Amino acid sequence: MIGKPYRSYVAIGDSLSEGLGDFTFNLDRHYNGWTDRLACIMAKEAQDAGYEFHYANLALRGTKLEKIMTGQLYKALALQPDLVTVMAGSNDLLSKEETLPRLRTSYREGLQQLLAAGADVVVANTINPLHLRVFKPLRYRAERFSEMIEDVAAEFEIPVLDVYGIQDFNQLMFWAEDMVHFSGHGHIAVANRAAKLLDLNYRFPELDPQELTPITRSILETAAWIRRDVVPFFSRKLKGVTSGDGMDPKHLKLEAYKPKLDHPNWELLRL
Repeated sequence: MIGKPYRSYVAIGDSLSEGLGDFTFNLDRHYNGWTDRLACIMAKEAQDAGYEFHYANLALRGTKLEKIMTGQLYKALALQPDLVTVMAGSNDLLSKEETLPRLRTSYREGLQQLLAAGADVVVANTINPLHLRVFKPLRYRAERFSEMIEDVAAEFEIPVLDVYGIQDFNQLMFWAEDMVHFSGHGHIAVANRAAKLLDLNYRFPELDPQELTPITRSILETAAWIRRDVVPFFSRKLKGVTSGDGMDPKHLKLEAYKPKLDHPNWELLRL
């Protein structure tokens, strides 16, 4: 690792790194998501040390692993950041089994390029879809993808952010209304685990799961979810389009980024 405090950070990935599902994401993409939250922690540490911190977020909803490890990765390389986080694979869980070796090669080559450029790298494995029974068929695929990510990371001694292993994520409180993106509580949990992995000194306050209001889903709510979220997803899949088509990432360039401590739910605690 380059060492703290980091002066620049670039996030690449899909909607989970873009920040969908966080408390105020529907009002403003900026200052939302676990990557933005991690950037705020890093910015606070840099501020304490008297440094200016720069951040870019190239993640975009609907993006699959190969596009993340080529298009987004090439843009990240051009920015020459100290740190890059990579969260990829969740949009590939429905891919055919025989594509996994090709995806592994793309993933491995991308990580090699980041390391060769001198960046520190943290990778995240995939989600473990335990929170809905209907997702049960995806659990084996998620396990296989996470194993692939962990195997490649181990080869290069890259730390792994173990999203797959977060046991609390079997509870609906950690998922947004669409059931596929982290809720604000979920984004906080991931950001704090990333901060711990990087040995950073700040965290976002986390409520104990027992303090959160349990979420139940009635038949009517499930029907509304299918109509609002599931049907459009499969419609896009049939058309060969993604939810991110025509959109730009929210932070294309490395720009000065400061801890937004007056933002709702963005209080920072020093350990």
